[in-house]
Amino acid sequence: MYWLESSSRAWIGRLNTRNKRQQTLDYSYYENLGFGKSGHWSNNDLARFLVLDYLERMHAKDFYQTENILTATFQAASLKFEKHKKILHIIDHAYNTIAFFTVNRRNKAKRRKKVLFVTCNKYSSMILAAKKEYDVEMIVEGKKDRLFAIKHLIPYNSYSDLNRLMLAYLTKKEVSSLRELANKVEERIKKVNPDYMVMLVDCLPIERAVVLAGKKLGITTIEIQHGVYHDSFPLETGKVADKVLVWGQYFKDLYVRQRAREPEDMYVLGYPRPIEGSNAIGKNHNPYVVYYLGQDFESYNEKFLNIKVETIKEIHRICNTLGMKFVFRPHPGDRRESLEKILPGIQFNDTTENLEEAFAKGDIFISFQSTALIEAAMRRKISLQLVNYPITSDNFEQLGVCNKTMETVGELEKYLTALVTAPDLDRFALNFNNGYIETRCNPGERFLEILKEIERGNLITSR
Repeated sequence: MYWLESSSRAWIGRLNTRNKRQQTLDYSYYENLGFGKSGHWSNNDLARFLVLDYLERMHAKDFYQTENILTATFQAASLKFEKHKKILHIIDHAYNTIAFFTVNRRNKAKRRKKVLFVTCNKYSSMILAAKKEYDVEMIVEGKKDRLFAIKHLIPYNSYSDLNRLMLAYLTKKEVSSLRELANKVEERIKKVNPDYMVMLVDCLPIERAVVLAGKKLGITTIEIQHGVYHDSFPLETGKVADKVLVWGQYFKDLYVRQRAREPEDMYVLGYPRPIEGSNAIGKNHNPYVVYYLGQDFESYNEKFLNIKVETIKEIHRICNTLGMKFVFRPHPGDRRESLEKILPGIQFNDTTENLEEAFAKGDIFISFQSTALIEAAMRRKISLQLVNYPITSDNFEQLGVCNKTMETVGELEKYLTALVTAPDLDRFALNFNNGYIETRCNPGERFLEILKEIERGNLITSR
């Protein structure tokens, strides 16, 4: 582990130096081109807006496999859609026919404004809150999205058939496919005719096409922060949507500090999901249950795999020595089957376990810079940041959102020893920093407040 720890510090120094020289992309370039004239943009400008901006930012982080990952993702999605498209067409057509004759007619009589959510079911509390005062529709991505929409009688559309167009561009560099993508997205949004479109990112290709259509049609686009962003890297997302809803004042200040957004374009939403089980620290299981939360850095750069493997082995060894139970929870982007072969004897979490279930089962959570680590801290779990990857990262302890930040496995072993020898975990309780992520708001109620604020601002602007 000494090699990992010392080499990490050296790499971090080099990355810090390089990132200070990086400039935030200037999106006024596209404004000068004219979003209303996007149909006449050059091939290079269209490709850059929809795809290449994102790839360049990821390459700047040494994540050189990003294009390969996008290609594999769109390929898998296209194959899955082709396999199931007949049955999906029947389900989607039948359901939306029912929705049209019930929801649409009922809502039309109320003359309410409409919000279109783009694959946002993970923020269900906001969708359901909006449904009380607005007409709501969804763009669904898979089974979970569809089931959520059907359960709550929300009309939906699917863009799964458009994955083939992105695949054609990534594999053959056919810009004509991107033009077809932009045109089809615009046509579908015209049919829905929403007043607001809400999404989790505005940097990925299909979401970029949605934003492009929104700007062309005069529809307000809103991005909701989907994870923690780091001061050590230029922001990847939230650059082109009309409004950005962030988790806390820290992130609003971060956008301003990086000169990525104007403060009047941003709103503090707070943490976008209800926080469960946050009243008492830990469960104090006997023995304590330790989770290591994996991150899929090796998917973007294979040199990071050895660090992950050695880290998991070392934490497993420490837990065995201290009589703690160790569980590895892979990242959704991890190649789980490959890791299980590389790590025999390591207990992986159950594949059906969701994050809330993991928080209920575990007492101590360890990760490099996973959003889930901070989410564990919100629930008053012991949260430990181990910064032993050669990637720049914010210090969560200094930010007040984890119990301890450490650079080496040796430091981690000492801290875990102190935990296991303490009478209980209560004295390790963290006073979570709500300036970083606001946890005291009801996400649905706050979302409605922000929509009303945006609406008032739009009325003033249009006068």
